[in-house]
Formats: sequence, structure tokens, C-alpha cells
Amino acid sequence: MSLQTQELSPPSDNTAPDTVGQRQNVPTIVLALPNWIFPSMNSVAFDNAGDILLPAIGVESTIFTFQVPKGFNGVMKEIANAFIGGGFTDGSGAIVWRVLQNNQAVRGKENMLNSLGSVAIPSRIGGGGFIRILENDIIAMTVLNVSIAPAGQIVAGRLSGWFYPKDEDPQGIWF
Repeated sequence: MSLQTQELSPPSDNTAPDTVGQRQNVPTIVLALPNWIFPSMNSVAFDNAGDILLPAIGVESTIFTFQVPKGFNGVMKEIANAFIGGGFTDGSGAIVWRVLQNNQAVRGKENMLNSLGSVAIPSRIGGGGFIRILENDIIAMTVLNVSIAPAGQIVAGRLSGWFYPKDEDPQGIWF
């Protein structure tokens, strides 16, 4: 068995000192994630939170509401809802939180029976990691008191994410 060797040439001395750091004619390709995954530099963060006294049994009340600005679409990325006070067991169904988009319950957020994160430390939105919202949409978080006698308890909620210019969405995208 024989081995072949290849002789390597010495390093080149052809580097011109005045070309170091100079721009070359090589095309630059910038890869960008979609705006609903990662905010663009034109994005505007939002963080809406509120708290209200527990409403009467059988009453659904709005904790907070906001509107998507004209010329923007957006995503909600984090959510929190909490009950502060006595008489509530998480998951019991005695309290129901909802996220509404134009007065329609958002799929997966229409009957939240458990606290999600805390208002101080919200949790990431599950089921894909985001909820898309569109120009002029009205977003609300509500709470329905099913069976807890009000005695000064507080219900709270929070939604955060970002708005981005709607013309940054890809052409022909389906919502």
C-alpha cells in the first residue's frame, strides 16, 4: 500500500494592504423572520393590564380593552390572569376569563378556568405561541363570575406583544 502526498503551496503575499476593510461587490442577503414570530425594527411593543373588583354572580365584566392602531397588525405573545382574594379554587369553574377579538371569543381563550402566569410574570401564549391581531381590531379581556360571592376580591389580566406596520406582511398572506 502506498501513500500519496500533496505539496501545499506557501501562503500568498498578494493581499494589497489598502484593500483591507474595503467593501466588496458581494450581494448581501438579509434573512428576516415573519413579524408575528420576531418583531421588526418598525414594531411597537404594547403591554395592557388591568384589574377590577370581582363582579356580581352571573355578571361578565371587562378587565381592559384596547384597539389595534390604524396601519398596524400585531401579535399577542404573553397572557396573565389572576384572582386576588379568598373563595376561589383555580380550575373550579367559579371564575371564567375570556379574550375577545371584536366581541368574539378567541379560540382557545374562550373559557379560561385557571390562572395563567401572574400579572407580574405573564406566561407565553400556548397553541402556537401567539395570537394574530389585525388593524382596528378591538381586543378585550373579560371575567365572568359564575359562583363566588363578592367580598372585595380583585380579578386581574394582562396581554402583551407588539404591533408592526401591516404593509410588512407578505403579499397574499391568509389570516
